[in-house]
Amino acid sequence: MRLSFFLWCIFMLALAPGKVFAQDPVISIESNRSMSVDQVFDLIQDQTGYEFIYNVNMFENYPKIEVPRGSIKISDLLDMSLARGGFLYEFDGNLILLYSRDNGSPKGGQRTISGKVTDEEGLPLIGASVVVKGTSKGTATDIDGTFSLDRVDGGDTLVFTSIGSVGDEVEVDGRDTINVVLLKEVVELDGVELVSTGYQKIEPEQSTGSVATISTKAYESQITTNFADGLENRLPGLLINNDVQFTSNLDGTETSRNLFNIRGVSTILGNSDPLIVIDGYPTTFTLDMLDPNDIKSVTVLKDAAAASIYGVRASNGVIVVERKKASVGEPRFTFRTTLGFTPKTNYDRYRWADDASAISTAYLRNRYTPSGTASVYEGLGTISLRFSYPTPLYILAELGANVITPAQAEERFDALSNYNNLHDYERLFLRTAVTQSYMLGVSGGSTKVRYNFSANYTQNRLEQINNGNNRILLSGRSTFQLTDRLTLDLNLDFQVRNVDTAPIPSVDAIYPHEPFQDSNGNPTAVTNGSGVNPYYNEVLQNNGLLDHRYYPLVDAHHIKNEANTVNNRIMAHLNYNMGNAFSLSVGGIYETSRTNERYYADGESSQARQLTNRFASLDENGELIFNIPIGGYLKETNTTTSNYTLRAQLNYDGHVGEDHSINAILGGEIRNELERGGTASYFGYDDETLLQQPGNYQLISTGSLFFSPFFYGVNAFPYDSYFGQRFVDDRYVSLYSNVVYTFKDRYSLSGSARIDRSNLFGTDIAYLNNPLWSVGAAWVASKEPFLDDMEWLDLLKLRVAYGLNGNLAKNSIPRVTAERYLNNLTNPASVALTRASYVNSSLRWEETKNINIGLDYGILENIRGTVDWYTKKSTDLLANAQIDPTLGESPALLNQAIVTNKGLEIGLHANWIGSPKFNWNTDVIFSKNTSKVDEVFAELDYSPLFYNNAGFIEGYPIGAMFAYNWAGLDDQGYPQVTNGDQVYSTALPPEELFDIMQGDTNSGVSKYVGSSIPTRSIGLHNRVDIGNLYFFAMINYYGGFKVFVPGARPSSYRPLKGAGNYWREPGDEEDTNVPNLDSYSNTYAMLAYNYSDSHVVDGDYITIGNLTASYAFRNGFFKKLGFDLFEVKAQVSNVWTVGLNRYNYSSATGSYAKPYVTPTYSFGLFTNF
Repeated sequence: MRLSFFLWCIFMLALAPGKVFAQDPVISIESNRSMSVDQVFDLIQDQTGYEFIYNVNMFENYPKIEVPRGSIKISDLLDMSLARGGFLYEFDGNLILLYSRDNGSPKGGQRTISGKVTDEEGLPLIGASVVVKGTSKGTATDIDGTFSLDRVDGGDTLVFTSIGSVGDEVEVDGRDTINVVLLKEVVELDGVELVSTGYQKIEPEQSTGSVATISTKAYESQITTNFADGLENRLPGLLINNDVQFTSNLDGTETSRNLFNIRGVSTILGNSDPLIVIDGYPTTFTLDMLDPNDIKSVTVLKDAAAASIYGVRASNGVIVVERKKASVGEPRFTFRTTLGFTPKTNYDRYRWADDASAISTAYLRNRYTPSGTASVYEGLGTISLRFSYPTPLYILAELGANVITPAQAEERFDALSNYNNLHDYERLFLRTAVTQSYMLGVSGGSTKVRYNFSANYTQNRLEQINNGNNRILLSGRSTFQLTDRLTLDLNLDFQVRNVDTAPIPSVDAIYPHEPFQDSNGNPTAVTNGSGVNPYYNEVLQNNGLLDHRYYPLVDAHHIKNEANTVNNRIMAHLNYNMGNAFSLSVGGIYETSRTNERYYADGESSQARQLTNRFASLDENGELIFNIPIGGYLKETNTTTSNYTLRAQLNYDGHVGEDHSINAILGGEIRNELERGGTASYFGYDDETLLQQPGNYQLISTGSLFFSPFFYGVNAFPYDSYFGQRFVDDRYVSLYSNVVYTFKDRYSLSGSARIDRSNLFGTDIAYLNNPLWSVGAAWVASKEPFLDDMEWLDLLKLRVAYGLNGNLAKNSIPRVTAERYLNNLTNPASVALTRASYVNSSLRWEETKNINIGLDYGILENIRGTVDWYTKKSTDLLANAQIDPTLGESPALLNQAIVTNKGLEIGLHANWIGSPKFNWNTDVIFSKNTSKVDEVFAELDYSPLFYNNAGFIEGYPIGAMFAYNWAGLDDQGYPQVTNGDQVYSTALPPEELFDIMQGDTNSGVSKYVGSSIPTRSIGLHNRVDIGNLYFFAMINYYGGFKVFVPGARPSSYRPLKGAGNYWREPGDEEDTNVPNLDSYSNTYAMLAYNYSDSHVVDGDYITIGNLTASYAFRNGFFKKLGFDLFEVKAQVSNVWTVGLNRYNYSSATGSYAKPYVTPTYSFGLFTNF
């Protein structure tokens, strides 16, 4: 880390700027295009820092200029741009003054005119242009707004202009002093918006693919310290939702993940996240390692025409991030800081029963009936009844053994019923969450060297005590103009992230009557997690073992997990302009990441104590042996990854005659991803002395079966959880090409192809050279002559594209693999190898066939939008498939599953009001995605419990949800299910209920009720600018899915409201659906109740995500202090939510019990100087 930081500092210091403003610098133009004169000025200003002074209406109705790709001096570009109109220009420091060539007739004698130019508040306007009308003679105001102009005729007229102000004309009329006040005006220049794929930049008119882009202004309208948060529901087709999780266990391992995908899920076992591209090259880093303050634009590539150039990694879509670059000029600084805080959770507002402790205590008291003998009480101190039980059982056992009197028992029951630990939980384990962020950036340079450096520090103190993280991001991005034709882009990123985690118990996994401290403030144990009851725990301690009980307050302070990640990224990219529209680019990236995770549970923690106890034994003399030594344990996991991408690419972007243009690339890549890692553990370890104690490492290293005299059953030491090594080496070679042909700026055809080879693929020649490709077409109908009369129509463009994208699942490889195996046939047990998988010679990448039909439109100069319809069929997905069982394994992982996604996307941007004083714009996005699993093999348990966790069920959508047909309670209070013709009570024998509720014959008592994943989303964003003040509001809607609402149960650790209304006697079934007390130990009764369709509701919900207000101080006091911008912001996030169902349940709250969202209040300071 120290070396990386040192090199980053050397890189920064080495890039000192040369002469700030060269008189005639060279700029780069990335593609041939037709540009307005305003766009030319904007292009020059972005790359050089020069500002233009000219009359606002000077270039009204000026014809567009054809600008060639390549490097060009700005004088040549200005000559080319201004020649038609007879305009002249003049360099004046960092200003370029523009004049008309025509000269007016002089009146009177010549003189020197001086004066001062101010704004309407009396503040001086620096750099305002003062020009003699009709000539090229002029000057600019200095730092105090004053000017002096020689040899002015008495009859001349002076033209005063300033950026951001309304120009004025004043006749000299023989005066020597003229003072002028200019009013403010907003003049917006159209930006040069090219579609960036990471490999090339394409004119918007030429693009045939489906893309969505968010600009800097839109992205920075809200306060965010996490890059991905700024994209939530901002771009059609991109779903980022942390409220809903998708669960799948089709490969035997249950995984749950937040929703982060483009146009649905296109894989089963592969990585479903979109590919992230930063500054033209893919990255393996996570999105939280991007500084939101550095973002220039984000482009999402959604269909094959846009994304297939990435080949085997494009099925999930591509997110292309462009970061801010430097412009020529003196060093300009940016400082930003934000502070956000989130109040502690208010459990008083939860849906838990107000008398939760009384309900829970009563339920447990009725469930555990004392036998009237001492057997239960005595049994609690034996191995057979060693388990941890709720406190009411101990009271009943002592009562049954006459250890306490009935009056004492009632007194203890009353104490349990009247105590609720919620407020103690808040006091002991929670705090106000605080987020702080600081960013400092500097940019500038000369025409030879341009630089942009930024540093960001972010610290998050989470709500749970002893939990938090911090992050340091350093980035240096420079451009070197080595020659007129040769440019070098050099980027260096250094990132550090530290995460501290402590085990804080879940409040709804602890009985409400259980305290965390006694009356003296000492930590107390709780039922869940203790493993043994207090009576048997005393027996263990009397035999020399350790306290086995779980004390949440102890573990919260005596267990810590520290994860430290250090990332480095170097990008170098050379571009050589070969002339004649050809260029050659050669470059690459090298990334390294090192993560050290340190998990330490000291000797006082329950985890260390319980681990020592579980593997304690007795020798032949009955003496106690601690095979795992007493003390803490330390587990260290180290992972180092590195990857590089080398790319060579030939580019052509030119015109053939007046009507034909071609933008084409041809290139090749080699890529390597390397991962090394290992886990080591130390037992009996003390973090202060750094020493560990000796133990029985033969037992540990072999994972031998262990028979404990203190705990029933067989314990096998989980060797793989504490020790291990891994090594992964993935290599790729790729060839690719993309061509876009345009005729008359109206008709475009595109085609791309890519071939990927990898050591991960099989050896079958049929799959080795199967290219991924796309074709597309676009028609800009609004440029057709027959639509010239439709002046209200600014843009009408039709697009269609078809092609193949790819993905790669690494769960199977094209060779036989082995894994560690414990051989219990030997005595003692021995370590051996066993086959993990057979060779899969036909292993290949997963393919996704894409069809996209799109429409881009613009009307009334203020409204623009897109509409896209698509279908994605993903084939050859890696999943379980049945094979000949005589081969020794069935099922096996093969490329045989099929999934289809279809959808509709709409994007709308409307600038309702645009004026110097008031501006209002709205963005609306709508996304709809429906999916279907066309083919997959699964060994099914035909119950909603299995179905809902499988994730992929043939014939149903991804994330399909199933439920039992609820038929109420029977006259004994047991849940019932029905198939429509017959009602089945869960009081039936288990063997009968298995066939009815789980068997493969499926009696029809369960049904499909909907998708568990939102299929529709709407984002509504409004921004209103009033002078220097703006307001921003974001409203989100997610719908088209179902959720399970948990049923009220007195058996819950923390019962919900209504749990006390359970069935007690015949007739109650008419008034309640809460089962009798015996049902909670009946597996099928709980299946029927928990997964009944009566608990299924629409999951649709609406949130007010962010409300932001900002005010920018651009003049006055802060201007005098040297600030170009001094902006303060205030924001409320997670303002409000509502669920569109009868329970008002919104997934945004995090759980059904929580009926509200906890807002976050943020404040920010944004400055430029």
